[in-house]
Amino acid sequence: MNFRFLFPGLLLIASFGVWFSPVLAQTPEDTNNPSEVGNNSSDTEDTSSSDTQETDKKKPKKPVLDPESKRYNDLLKTGLLKVFEAEATHNFGRLKNFGLTHPIPRVRAAAALALGRLKNPVGVKILHQMIDRDGEWVRQAAYKGLADIGSRSSLDYFYVGAKSSDREIRVASFRGMGKTLDPGAREVLLKKGLKSDDKEIVKATLLGLGYYQVPEDLRIFIDYLNSEDEEFQKAAVEALGRHKTRTSMKILEDSFKDKTNLRNQILDTLTEQKNSFAIFALLRILNANSDSENIVNEISARLYKLKAVGKYMTIISDNTPLLKEPYVGAPKIRDLETGEVGKVISKNSVAYIIPIEGQRIEDFYYKVLVNTKYKDAFTETVQGWVFGKYIQVRAISMPKEEKEKKKKPKKPSILDDMETSEPAPNTQSENPNP
Repeated sequence: MNFRFLFPGLLLIASFGVWFSPVLAQTPEDTNNPSEVGNNSSDTEDTSSSDTQETDKKKPKKPVLDPESKRYNDLLKTGLLKVFEAEATHNFGRLKNFGLTHPIPRVRAAAALALGRLKNPVGVKILHQMIDRDGEWVRQAAYKGLADIGSRSSLDYFYVGAKSSDREIRVASFRGMGKTLDPGAREVLLKKGLKSDDKEIVKATLLGLGYYQVPEDLRIFIDYLNSEDEEFQKAAVEALGRHKTRTSMKILEDSFKDKTNLRNQILDTLTEQKNSFAIFALLRILNANSDSENIVNEISARLYKLKAVGKYMTIISDNTPLLKEPYVGAPKIRDLETGEVGKVISKNSVAYIIPIEGQRIEDFYYKVLVNTKYKDAFTETVQGWVFGKYIQVRAISMPKEEKEKKKKPKKPSILDDMETSEPAPNTQSENPNP
């Protein structure tokens, strides 16, 4: 026998045995656990599949909508979107069409509220038709829309609504009566609204009375302002703001000191009025609280919102004469009281020396704008000249935050990213004629 080929043959057989024999395929470490041979992959697959099943169980299944429900949802979304578009473009024709003919009540109600927010008399007749034809949900929205507009042509609807069994309609009716400025509606507010057991109706009545600007109603607002109920206090502040008179602004100004819980609302209410009474009330509050940085910043921001930046003066001496012309002996308009404020318009270029309290004072005359003294005056303000000794001038500037917003970012130079070139050598003598 040729033993030369015997040994390579045995090696070849042994190598094939590793592939075909599970026992030979085990490593020394695996021989102790023959039962685990070939099970690693199957175990992994079983674990992952169980995890997947648990995850599927945890995920909430989306409800399958039937075609009819899907069609309803699509119609609702499309209708609301078109109502908002019509409101943005003041398309009263589309709002009328959706308010009177759309098949979904929520879309019709949205159209009614949109008509009210537009506050245009054109929407009044449409809302009347919606009240006459539609159901409870839409009628509530239509009454709210009428209350936002406050037209006298809606008085009959408000009178009927004030007796309605629907609370939302009753509240909206009392709220809308005040905007009509009708004397008969004011009687209903006084005799029925204020005596109601429903707090929302009383609040709506207070807000409605504010529009009439009747001096006798100020006592009512003060009583509710001093009540223990904070909701009534807030309604009284808003009613005083709607009154828009010199006296109502002064009441808000005086309340700022004691009603600490209403300070932000008082400042906001004064800011919303945009008249000289409110602006000067803000200035007097600023002067009285000049040691509080927070209050100064709050009022400065509101004055900036009212575009009331500039120089303002405060009278520091009683019986300060407001003159028609900037010179001694000029005709006097009236005497100004200590604490009165006004806007400084200009400063005269000529100085005068005036004897005051045994001293000779040299100063300039300032042209100022102040409130008129008499309540029945035709204008809110009057201009005149005041000697500088009698006033303290304060400059109201733009808040720091607004200044930073106004600053335009500096445009980068196109040379910033370029390397600085070396200067050319000076080939000429500094002294050509030594």
